[in-house]
Amino acid sequence: MRDLALAPPAVAPLTGGLADSVFETADREPARPMLARRADPASTTWEEVTAIELRDQVVDVAKGLIASGIAPGHRVAIMARTRFEWTVLCYALWAVGAEVVPVYPTSSRDQVQWILRDAGCVAVVVEDEQGVMTVGSVCASLPLLRHVWQLDAGALEELRDRGEFIPIATVDSMRRIVLPDSTAVIAYTSGTSGHAMGCALSHRNLANPCDTLLAGWGHTAAARGEQGSVLAFLPFSHVYGLMIQGLCVRGGLLMGHQGDLSGEALSSALRTFRPTYLYAVPSVLEKIYKNFLRTAQQGGHGGLFERAAEAARDFAGALERQRLGRGRGPGFDLRLQHALYERTVYRRLRAALGGR
Repeated sequence: MRDLALAPPAVAPLTGGLADSVFETADREPARPMLARRADPASTTWEEVTAIELRDQVVDVAKGLIASGIAPGHRVAIMARTRFEWTVLCYALWAVGAEVVPVYPTSSRDQVQWILRDAGCVAVVVEDEQGVMTVGSVCASLPLLRHVWQLDAGALEELRDRGEFIPIATVDSMRRIVLPDSTAVIAYTSGTSGHAMGCALSHRNLANPCDTLLAGWGHTAAARGEQGSVLAFLPFSHVYGLMIQGLCVRGGLLMGHQGDLSGEALSSALRTFRPTYLYAVPSVLEKIYKNFLRTAQQGGHGGLFERAAEAARDFAGALERQRLGRGRGPGFDLRLQHALYERTVYRRLRAALGGR
């Protein structure tokens, strides 16, 4: 069996902090699309943000953080759904050596109070007015908390304006003192058996798994010669979401953000963003599969769908064994079946997920 951990590196090893990837890509490939955003959640048009544009936005927000007194080692909570501003703010905080404390936006008042106090947060970024009210109700018990910024009220624009007088050299000097073993994230457990516990993750802790996955499985993200694209919809408040963000930024994949996880909103985002790669937790993948199966059964094609699914699994398994040098690949009968189901089933399912 091939040891994927020993695969050749897909990106340069981390020598500083995670924010360096943004700056290095901007220097190397300034026009490379890195993020995609929509002006309105209901829009079907995605605007691409290039590497140089992302770097400039990160720098502008970092300057605002410095002007607000955020310094290396300070902990700043982000309490918002997965959205474009989350990524910009996260990398701006890492650029100044601050530590990110992700908080689920649905957290209760008591959970928010505990995490902000336990982590010693000096600032918190919330998504909307509800988040402001939740944090405001516990401010009296948080003596270290100095700032509450609201994304829907233009927090990033406010920070950009506040930091206009800060020279770019200040951001660069702060970024360069961040080491791989500096703390990047304080991730809290679900707290199902008591108070949530904070786990300190370094920049290296987050980068190394991403780099291993890119080296061993990066070829699956898109067809050869095509830039991979990933729709990020699971919470960045969880380490899995943060790893997807890291994979995209370090691997040069185009990342879109989708915060609304309702079936209709997610389906619309998949069709319009057209990702080349779909990631999820097993329960989400199972839900997608069952929805496809239910639709097929309602149309009287349940048996066809199940046979196509079995053929797809066999075909993929044969291809992977061939790639690893443990088999000859799909046989003639299996290739014939796969071609038949491609015309009758697979392409329709792909179309529902964006077609790519």
